[in-house]
Formats: sequence, structure tokens, C-alpha cells
Amino acid sequence: MPNVNLDTDAYREEYMTLSGYLSQVKDLIEEAGGFPQWIVCELAKVTWSKGHCYLELVENGIGGSVVAKARGTIWSYKAKLLNDIFRVQTGDDLREGIKVMLKVQVNFSPVFGFSLNVLELNPSYTLGDMEAQRRATVQRLQREGLMEKNKELEVPALPYRIAVVSAEGAAGYGDFMKHLKDSRIKFEVELFEAAMQGTDAPSSISDAFDRINGRFLEFDVAVLIRGGGSNLDLACFDDYLAARAIAMCYLPVISGIGHERDNHICDDVASVRVKTPTGAADFLIQKFADASEAIESLEQRAVDAYSEILEESSAVLERFSMRISNALGRFAEYRTEALKDLSHRIDSAVNVRVIGEEHALAILQRRVGEAVTLKTLRQENHLDALAIKMENNVSKRVVQEENRLDWFKVLIEGADPTRILDKGYGIILKDGKKVTDILQVEEGNRITIMMKDGKVTFTAGDVLREKKEDNK
Repeated sequence: MPNVNLDTDAYREEYMTLSGYLSQVKDLIEEAGGFPQWIVCELAKVTWSKGHCYLELVENGIGGSVVAKARGTIWSYKAKLLNDIFRVQTGDDLREGIKVMLKVQVNFSPVFGFSLNVLELNPSYTLGDMEAQRRATVQRLQREGLMEKNKELEVPALPYRIAVVSAEGAAGYGDFMKHLKDSRIKFEVELFEAAMQGTDAPSSISDAFDRINGRFLEFDVAVLIRGGGSNLDLACFDDYLAARAIAMCYLPVISGIGHERDNHICDDVASVRVKTPTGAADFLIQKFADASEAIESLEQRAVDAYSEILEESSAVLERFSMRISNALGRFAEYRTEALKDLSHRIDSAVNVRVIGEEHALAILQRRVGEAVTLKTLRQENHLDALAIKMENNVSKRVVQEENRLDWFKVLIEGADPTRILDKGYGIILKDGKKVTDILQVEEGNRITIMMKDGKVTFTAGDVLREKKEDNK
């Protein structure tokens, strides 16, 4: 390549130094007044130093590619004021990852290059952009049928196995765990740690719910916990990725994000929304309190039913005793020692039977009560069926006992002396007392034989006694 002599007159007017060229650029910008203009951009980086706020401004195109980038500066005499204004209206400081509307003015230095001085900002734009993104996310979830999907899952009556999505060491998670512990209910809790704010939070929350879905049979319910914060801190809970993860969870999700003034999309797609982490704990504890009240109500109903059955059984037994007494009264004049003994045995048998049945009913009542308490933990409605079944069984038992009592009546009537006489037998009496052994009769005794249609009286003559041999 041939050498070119730039000192010749031909090139002397066609070049200039870098500083000279940049100085002309600086002069042109200053002549135009720095081109003050409102712009919209995203804060890719925010750095504070000695009261100044240094910004990295970007504009992202389709697919997230950067189409423009510039340095921005809010000098110390305005930085605190503008940041305070932004915090009052949005609830958060200027930070990376948010969209802003800024009024800027070009600043150019031949040494430090191009930058933008921030003159003013419009916090309403940031809030409006967040709301626009929120509406777009809701519409997308509605199109995909996800807004009500998790609400179709009902929280179990006794949800004691809990999968928690939260940040380990967070105050909200600590309050939640303390509240559960103070209840003295033996909850089983496992933490699926996730970031709860920042740009990484949506993907972190989604990953946590994916891990829960992989083990959903081990849990009864999932709980999303986050303590209070500013609107920008909680912006991740309006993100599509986080909301979709909750909607697609195989378990009913309880959203316990610490904010009371408004809802986020994650609240709207969850099966249950409560205001705070401790509110989530209260909800779970109340489920057990409700189940306990239901069990006590069912137990009382069972006790009332058993009491009614016992009263009916006592009435039946009382009627039976009255019937026996009347039957024995009708045949009082014909009773013998054998009938008295039989009556005594019947009374004893009845008493033993009554005591046995009362004891069996008491044992049965206790066992049923224990079974009711245990079974209700899994299936409350089964208690009503069990009570009905028990009532039917006891009713059948009462019917059986009445049948047995009728059978005893037949036995008693069968033992009636008049029936024996009707069969052609006679009753031998001496001095009005029944003779059952030949040793009771002596010669000369006055003997009476009673038959069904009369009696014969005579004086005993020869009395023959047969000698009995000992059985070997």
C-alpha cells in the first residue's frame, strides 16, 4: 500500500482531530438545547453513588432483543426528590426491571461520551404499564380456562400435610409456622423454597409448584406465603408464569400474601385467598376446629340415639316383667316348691340377661363412639349410616328378646299343674302337702289323690318301699 502524506495542502482541510470533531458534536447538541423530550424505557440497572443516581436505560424489541441503550443520570440535587415522588405514588424506589417515563436531556462530553440527564419522571406511567400487563395476563388466563381451574379443587376437611412455597427465613413464613405450632395440631409441613420478589420470582415460584406436582400424593394442600411489600415488590404475583403454575397445581392452593388493599392474579387463581401468612395458618386451624365441632355433634346424636334405644329396651323389659308377674299371679294357688324355684331361676336369668345386655350395650356404645371419632376423620357422613345400622341392630335384638320372653311364657304355661292333670296324671297330697317320695308316707296316714275332675281320700295300708341300689 503506498504511503500517503497527510501534511500536504491537498488533505489539510479534509481532516480534524477527534476532540475537535466531538467538540463540534457537543456544540450542535447545546445549540439545540439538549433535545429535552419525554421517553419510555426500562431500567436495566440502577446505581446510587454520593447522592447521584446512575441509570442504564434500555428498549427491548420483539423476543427481548435490545434495540436501544443509553446511560442516564439523575444528579444529586434532584435524585432524592424524584425517587421520593416515585416511592409515594408506586410504593417502591427506582429499581431495575421496571418500565418508566422520563423527561431527559442529552448530555455529551468529548471525554465521557453520550448520556441522558433525567429532568422529570412520571410514576403514573409505571403504574399504568403494570396494570396493562396485569389485564393482558388475566385475559390470557381466561382464554386458556385457567382462572377457575384450581378453585375446582376442594380443600380437604383435615388438611394436615402441607406443601409451602415461600422464601426460607422470611418473616411471613416464620409467622405461619409459629401459628401452626401454637395450635398444637400435628401438621406436617415441607418448604419448597422460591424467590418471592424480583425478576427471578415468577420462574422460581413456577419451579416450586412443578416440584410439588411431582409429589402431590404426599400432601393435602399447597400454601403460597409472602409477607407485605410495595406494589412493585409484589408485581411478581401478577406474572403469567407464577399464576399459571398455581392454576395448574394438582393440589388446592391457599394464597397467603401479606397485602389487604387489593388482590393479585395469584390470589384470583388460587383455590382460597387469605390476607396474610397467619391468615393462611388460621384457615387451616379452623378446618380442624370445624371438623371437631362436627364430630362432637355426631357423637351427641349417637348418644341420644343410644339413650332412646335403651329407654325403649327398658320399657320392653318392664312390660315383660309385668307379664311374668301377672302370669305367676294367676297360678299362685297352684305353685309348688318347684314352681317357686323355676320362678326364681327365671327372675335370675332375666336379671343376668338384662345386666349382660346393658353391659354389652355400654361396650358397644363405647366402641361405636371410638369408631365414630376415628372414622369421622376420614368420612363424616359414614357416622350417620353407622348410627342407623346400630339402631336397626338393637331394634332386631329387642325383637329377639321379646320372642325369647314369649318362649319363657310358653314354658311357664306348660308347667301349669292343671295341664298335667288334663293328661290323666294325679297329684298325691298328705296333709295338704305334695308327696314326692314313698318315705313321706306311713301306714295310717290320710292320703288324697287329686285328679282333673275330682279327688279321692283314703287311709294308707301297707306301705312297700323298694330298696335302691347305689349306682356304680
